[in-house]
Amino acid sequence: MMKMRRTWGMLLMAASLLFTACQQDEVQAPEDTQFAAAEFELPDLSDLETPEVTMGTDNGVLTCTPRETSREKMELLRRALKNLNLNENQLIAVKRFAQQHHACVAEHLTQIQNLHQELLRRANATRENHLAAYRAGQITKAQLEEKLAALRAAVKEEMAKHETKQIHMRMLRRCRLELLQKIESILNPAQLQKWNTWKAQLA
Repeated sequence: MMKMRRTWGMLLMAASLLFTACQQDEVQAPEDTQFAAAEFELPDLSDLETPEVTMGTDNGVLTCTPRETSREKMELLRRALKNLNLNENQLIAVKRFAQQHHACVAEHLTQIQNLHQELLRRANATRENHLAAYRAGQITKAQLEEKLAALRAAVKEEMAKHETKQIHMRMLRRCRLELLQKIESILNPAQLQKWNTWKAQLA
């Protein structure tokens, strides 16, 4: 029971931040609300791998800013599933696959988020040192801006290339591949054709 509670807790945390090929009765599943749950959201792997690092407008601290396309990418799976006209048996299977995927990615998403926060914490501490040097007259305004720009570029590069993060990114891709393969295994030829067209949009 405690194990089950911990698993559901991981699923909720990751949301800030998923049968056989034989089909049976062709009963159409209800629309829209069937895919409203968080497990039908796909994380934007491109944004996770190379996040946009910006300086806040109020206090200038370095932070990660989601790209405008991230929300749209998270909705891609929902849109694809709505377009497949799944029958009831397929819907049950897809929901199970989506939940399994959500559980698969939860810990890796959390670890990547924690890593990003730690890198930003360190970068912002360095930023404060640069600001202190400027206030003390040790560097010029131009030198400060140069140092801050270099700091932003450095933390962005470290977020993209961090060795531990790359392990988590590989696991996220494996989780996604397993989800897609499971869904494909229950689709009929007409559905599979639509699915393959949609899959080309994924990053």
